Amino acid sequence: MPSHPRWDALHQHERMHRESTAGAPARAPRRSAPTGPTGDLPRETGGPLGPSAVTVLQRMAGNAATTRALAADRGRTPRGTDPTVQRAENDDAGGGTAAGAAETKSVAEGEVKSVGPGGTITYPSVTSCLTITVYLRDGGKVGGHASLFKAAGGMYSDQILPAIKAQVGKSRVERIDVSGAISSWNPAYLKTAIENSSTVPEQKNDPEGIRAVVSSVLGRQAKKVSVQETPDGTLTR
Repeated sequence: MPSHPRWDALHQHERMHRESTAGAPARAPRRSAPTGPTGDLPRETGGPLGPSAVTVLQRMAGNAATTRALAADRGRTPRGTDPTVQRAENDDAGGGTAAGAAETKSVAEGEVKSVGPGGTITYPSVTSCLTITVYLRDGGKVGGHASLFKAAGGMYSDQILPAIKAQVGKSRVERIDVSGAISSWNPAYLKTAIENSSTVPEQKNDPEGIRAVVSSVLGRQAKKVSVQETPDGTLTR
Protein backbone atom coordinates (compact mmCIF):
# COMPACT_ATOMS: atom_id res chain seq x y z
CA MET A 1 0.00 0.00 0.00
CA PRO A 2 1.50 3.34 -0.91
CA SER A 3 2.36 5.51 2.04
CA HIS A 4 0.53 8.72 2.72
CA PRO A 5 2.77 11.75 3.29
CA ARG A 6 0.62 13.03 6.25
CA TRP A 7 0.74 9.65 8.07
CA ASP A 8 4.50 9.40 7.53
CA ALA A 9 4.96 12.82 9.15
CA LEU A 10 2.82 11.83 12.17
CA HIS A 11 4.70 8.55 12.66
CA GLN A 12 8.04 10.33 12.46
CA HIS A 13 6.88 12.93 15.06
CA GLU A 14 5.76 10.15 17.43
CA ARG A 15 9.11 8.28 17.10
CA MET A 16 11.02 11.46 17.87
CA HIS A 17 8.84 12.13 20.95
CA ARG A 18 9.31 8.59 22.31
CA GLU A 19 13.09 8.89 21.90
CA SER A 20 13.14 12.20 23.79
CA THR A 21 11.09 10.78 26.68
CA ALA A 22 12.85 7.41 26.83
CA GLY A 23 9.76 5.68 25.50
CA ALA A 24 7.43 6.87 28.33
CA PRO A 25 3.97 7.75 27.09
CA ALA A 26 3.08 11.41 27.27
CA ARG A 27 0.65 12.40 30.04
CA ALA A 28 -1.14 15.64 30.75
CA PRO A 29 -0.17 17.38 33.98
CA ARG A 30 -2.61 16.80 36.92
CA ARG A 31 -4.79 19.71 37.87
CA SER A 32 -4.27 20.79 41.46
CA ALA A 33 -7.34 20.67 43.68
CA PRO A 34 -8.92 24.09 44.18
CA THR A 35 -8.53 25.58 47.61
CA GLY A 36 -10.41 28.15 49.61
CA PRO A 37 -8.87 30.99 51.65
CA THR A 38 -5.34 30.54 52.94
CA GLY A 39 -5.10 27.64 55.36
CA ASP A 40 -8.30 25.87 54.20
CA LEU A 41 -8.49 22.23 53.27
CA PRO A 42 -9.19 21.52 49.56
CA ARG A 43 -12.88 21.48 48.77
CA GLU A 44 -14.75 19.41 46.25
CA THR A 45 -15.94 21.10 43.07
CA GLY A 46 -18.36 18.48 41.78
CA GLY A 47 -21.87 19.49 42.90
CA PRO A 48 -23.29 22.03 45.34
CA LEU A 49 -21.71 22.62 48.74
CA GLY A 50 -23.49 21.24 51.80
CA PRO A 51 -24.45 23.43 54.80
CA SER A 52 -21.43 22.32 56.85
CA ALA A 53 -19.04 23.17 54.01
CA VAL A 54 -20.61 26.61 53.60
CA THR A 55 -20.26 27.22 57.36
CA VAL A 56 -16.55 26.34 57.24
CA LEU A 57 -15.96 28.61 54.25
CA GLN A 58 -17.81 31.51 55.93
CA ARG A 59 -15.82 31.06 59.11
CA MET A 60 -12.51 30.89 57.30
CA ALA A 61 -13.32 33.92 55.19
CA GLY A 62 -14.03 35.88 58.36
CA ASN A 63 -10.81 34.62 59.97
CA ALA A 64 -8.74 35.65 56.95
CA ALA A 65 -10.30 39.13 56.88
CA THR A 66 -9.67 39.62 60.60
CA THR A 67 -6.08 38.46 60.30
CA ARG A 68 -5.45 41.02 57.53
CA ALA A 69 -7.01 43.79 59.63
CA LEU A 70 -4.87 42.90 62.63
CA ALA A 71 -1.75 42.80 60.48
CA ALA A 72 -2.39 46.45 59.56
CA ASP A 73 -2.43 47.40 63.25
CA ARG A 74 0.27 45.27 64.81
CA GLY A 75 0.95 45.35 68.50
CA ARG A 76 -2.56 46.33 69.66
CA THR A 77 -4.02 42.86 70.21
CA PRO A 78 -4.20 42.08 73.98
CA ARG A 79 -2.03 39.19 75.07
CA GLY A 80 -3.83 35.87 75.20
CA THR A 81 -6.68 36.85 72.90
CA ASP A 82 -7.67 34.89 69.81
CA PRO A 83 -7.87 37.14 66.74
CA THR A 84 -10.10 34.76 64.81
CA VAL A 85 -13.75 35.54 64.32
CA GLN A 86 -16.29 32.72 64.36
CA ARG A 87 -19.11 34.71 62.73
CA ALA A 88 -20.61 31.65 61.02
CA GLU A 89 -21.43 30.10 64.39
CA ASN A 90 -23.58 33.04 65.52
CA ASP A 91 -24.49 35.45 62.78
CA ASP A 92 -27.31 36.91 64.91
CA ALA A 93 -24.97 38.15 67.64
CA GLY A 94 -25.55 41.78 68.47
CA GLY A 95 -23.65 44.46 70.37
CA GLY A 96 -24.46 46.34 73.53
CA THR A 97 -24.91 45.03 77.01
CA ALA A 98 -24.91 41.30 77.51
CA ALA A 99 -28.37 39.81 77.72
CA GLY A 100 -29.67 39.39 81.24
CA ALA A 101 -27.21 41.81 82.86
CA ALA A 102 -28.86 43.31 85.98
CA GLU A 103 -28.45 47.03 86.72
CA THR A 104 -27.51 48.71 89.99
CA LYS A 105 -28.50 52.25 90.96
CA SER A 106 -27.57 54.41 93.92
CA VAL A 107 -30.37 56.54 95.35
CA ALA A 108 -29.16 59.57 97.28
CA GLU A 109 -31.20 61.69 99.73
CA GLY A 110 -34.21 63.27 98.04
CA GLU A 111 -34.10 60.94 95.00
CA VAL A 112 -36.42 58.31 93.55
CA LYS A 113 -35.15 55.77 91.01
CA SER A 114 -36.15 52.44 89.53
CA VAL A 115 -34.37 49.32 88.28
CA GLY A 116 -35.52 46.50 86.03
CA PRO A 117 -35.97 42.83 86.92
CA GLY A 118 -33.09 41.51 89.00
CA GLY A 119 -31.69 45.01 89.56
CA THR A 120 -30.25 46.36 92.82
CA ILE A 121 -30.84 49.66 94.63
CA THR A 122 -28.37 51.05 97.16
CA TYR A 123 -29.07 53.87 99.61
CA PRO A 124 -25.84 55.50 100.85
CA SER A 125 -25.41 57.19 104.23
CA VAL A 126 -28.73 56.23 105.81
CA THR A 127 -28.51 57.80 109.29
CA SER A 128 -31.63 59.88 110.05
CA CYS A 129 -33.37 58.96 106.78
CA LEU A 130 -36.09 56.61 105.60
CA THR A 131 -35.84 54.42 102.53
CA ILE A 132 -38.97 53.15 100.79
CA THR A 133 -38.51 50.29 98.33
CA VAL A 134 -41.39 48.95 96.25
CA TYR A 135 -40.85 45.41 94.94
CA LEU A 136 -42.72 44.81 91.69
CA ARG A 137 -44.16 41.49 90.54
CA ASP A 138 -41.93 41.46 87.45
CA GLY A 139 -38.77 41.60 89.59
CA GLY A 140 -38.13 45.33 89.22
CA LYS A 141 -37.91 47.84 92.06
CA VAL A 142 -38.72 51.50 92.70
CA GLY A 143 -36.91 53.17 95.58
CA GLY A 144 -37.03 56.54 97.34
CA HIS A 145 -34.66 58.08 99.90
CA ALA A 146 -36.48 60.50 102.23
CA SER A 147 -34.45 62.86 104.42
CA LEU A 148 -35.65 64.83 107.44
CA PHE A 149 -34.43 68.04 105.81
CA LYS A 150 -34.27 68.66 102.08
CA ALA A 151 -30.90 67.82 100.53
CA ALA A 152 -29.41 70.11 97.88
CA GLY A 153 -30.93 69.20 94.53
CA GLY A 154 -33.27 66.66 96.12
CA MET A 155 -36.98 66.50 96.89
CA TYR A 156 -38.74 67.37 100.14
CA SER A 157 -39.76 64.47 102.37
CA ASP A 158 -43.43 64.91 101.42
CA GLN A 159 -42.59 64.58 97.69
CA ILE A 160 -40.96 61.14 97.91
CA LEU A 161 -44.07 58.94 98.14
CA PRO A 162 -45.95 60.72 95.30
CA ALA A 163 -42.83 60.36 93.10
CA ILE A 164 -42.61 56.65 93.91
CA LYS A 165 -46.30 56.21 93.09
CA ALA A 166 -45.80 57.91 89.71
CA GLN A 167 -42.92 55.60 88.79
CA VAL A 168 -44.75 52.47 89.89
CA GLY A 169 -47.74 53.45 87.78
CA LYS A 170 -50.00 50.49 87.04
CA SER A 171 -47.33 47.87 87.75
CA ARG A 172 -48.32 45.07 90.08
CA VAL A 173 -46.72 45.36 93.52
CA GLU A 174 -45.38 42.39 95.47
CA ARG A 175 -44.40 44.18 98.69
CA ILE A 176 -43.08 47.43 100.13
CA ASP A 177 -40.10 47.79 102.46
CA VAL A 178 -39.58 50.84 104.70
CA SER A 179 -36.22 50.89 106.45
CA GLY A 180 -33.97 53.38 108.22
CA ALA A 181 -34.19 55.64 111.27
CA ILE A 182 -37.83 54.83 112.08
CA SER A 183 -37.50 56.19 115.65
CA SER A 184 -36.28 59.59 114.35
CA TRP A 185 -39.38 60.21 112.26
CA ASN A 186 -42.94 61.24 112.71
CA PRO A 187 -45.38 59.83 110.10
CA ALA A 188 -46.50 63.41 109.49
CA TYR A 189 -43.12 64.23 107.89
CA LEU A 190 -44.08 62.04 104.93
CA LYS A 191 -47.22 64.13 104.35
CA THR A 192 -45.84 67.60 105.14
CA ALA A 193 -42.10 68.35 105.09
CA ILE A 194 -40.59 69.90 108.21
CA GLU A 195 -39.58 72.99 106.20
CA ASN A 196 -43.19 73.50 105.12
CA SER A 197 -44.83 72.91 108.52
CA SER A 198 -46.09 75.82 110.58
CA THR A 199 -45.88 73.62 113.66
CA VAL A 200 -43.37 70.80 113.47
CA PRO A 201 -44.58 67.56 115.07
CA GLU A 202 -42.11 66.00 117.45
CA GLN A 203 -40.20 62.88 116.55
CA LYS A 204 -41.63 59.59 117.76
CA ASN A 205 -41.14 55.91 117.15
CA ASP A 206 -44.36 55.05 115.29
CA PRO A 207 -43.84 52.22 112.78
CA GLU A 208 -47.59 51.59 112.50
CA GLY A 209 -48.22 55.26 111.72
CA ILE A 210 -45.52 55.14 109.00
CA ARG A 211 -47.07 51.95 107.59
CA ALA A 212 -50.48 53.64 107.40
CA VAL A 213 -49.16 56.74 105.58
CA VAL A 214 -47.11 54.70 103.07
CA SER A 215 -49.99 52.36 102.22
CA SER A 216 -52.43 55.30 101.93
CA VAL A 217 -50.30 57.49 99.64
CA LEU A 218 -49.16 54.58 97.44
CA GLY A 219 -52.67 53.14 97.34
CA ARG A 220 -51.60 49.68 98.51
CA GLN A 221 -52.76 47.39 101.27
CA ALA A 222 -51.10 47.97 104.65
CA LYS A 223 -50.30 44.25 104.93
CA LYS A 224 -47.88 44.61 102.03
CA VAL A 225 -45.84 47.24 103.91
CA SER A 226 -43.06 46.20 106.30
CA VAL A 227 -41.36 48.77 108.55
CA GLN A 228 -38.01 48.15 110.27
CA GLU A 229 -35.34 50.10 112.10
CA THR A 230 -31.87 49.58 110.62
CA PRO A 231 -28.35 50.58 111.74
CA ASP A 232 -26.61 53.60 110.19
CA GLY A 233 -24.85 52.96 106.91
CA THR A 234 -25.55 51.93 103.32
CA LEU A 235 -28.66 49.88 102.64
CA THR A 236 -28.90 47.53 99.68
CA ARG A 237 -32.21 46.33 98.31
